[in-house]
Amino acid sequence: MRKLLLLVTVVVFALVLTSCWPGSIPLVPKTLLIDNTHSSKGGDITRIVQAFQAKGYTVFYSSVVGFNPESYGAVLVSAPSVAYSTAEKAKLSTLLSLGGKVILLGEWFFYYDNSPLNAITSYIGANITFNNNLLLDNVNRFQSNSDWVTTTKFESHPLSMGLSKIVLYAACTLNAGLNTFVVARAESTSYTASVESLELSEATSIESGIDSDSFSSQVIIVVPLVVTARVGFGKVVAVGDSDLFGGDGALPGAYVDQFNNLKLLQNVVDW
Repeated sequence: MRKLLLLVTVVVFALVLTSCWPGSIPLVPKTLLIDNTHSSKGGDITRIVQAFQAKGYTVFYSSVVGFNPESYGAVLVSAPSVAYSTAEKAKLSTLLSLGGKVILLGEWFFYYDNSPLNAITSYIGANITFNNNLLLDNVNRFQSNSDWVTTTKFESHPLSMGLSKIVLYAACTLNAGLNTFVVARAESTSYTASVESLELSEATSIESGIDSDSFSSQVIIVVPLVVTARVGFGKVVAVGDSDLFGGDGALPGAYVDQFNNLKLLQNVVDW
């Protein structure tokens, strides 16, 4: 009996080491590659770097080491303006197949066109779309700014652990398809300015201008703001704002230090 138990233990340990066991620890290094060679329009990433370093990660920049994400444990893509080549997108797929993590940060339209990000998600097989719009809220907002939208709507997930409220600073919404998970969604008071009009009209509200009292208590209108997906052995994190983790801005403190934004960032690193 002891010999059998020992044999089973050895086999399980071997399977974990070779990543043959479902859900095993990915055999990827604790390294983060930040892509800064595709003309990023994202916000300051100083605090993102610090959060990864605090967890033992070594951080590299593609402008120095080249864009070879398959050689790293995680890659950060923040609002790139230049489209990725097929070969570059294939490298992201390879990273995911090895158990790595891809973090995608979008932005609001007209400031940024999310097409390069959507080309990535389409290629790698993550059913996530960044919408070319602007999220607004006249009720759940920060410092009286209707485009600094807050939310308390979270689903149970490792990324939502310890969260009660986050704020996004001029963000776009996301679409979440099959095999994705909506971690955070907009409040029912939020609405969007569309690509076509970008007019701040109640007609474009999430609830289509209908009084929330007329809805059944069983109805939940889901407008995704933070979405995850598992692709291969890897993980994808998508957020419609590049400033929520930012270290600078028009605040006395950093953007990331407001509400539970820092905790969300730490959860992204740990997941």
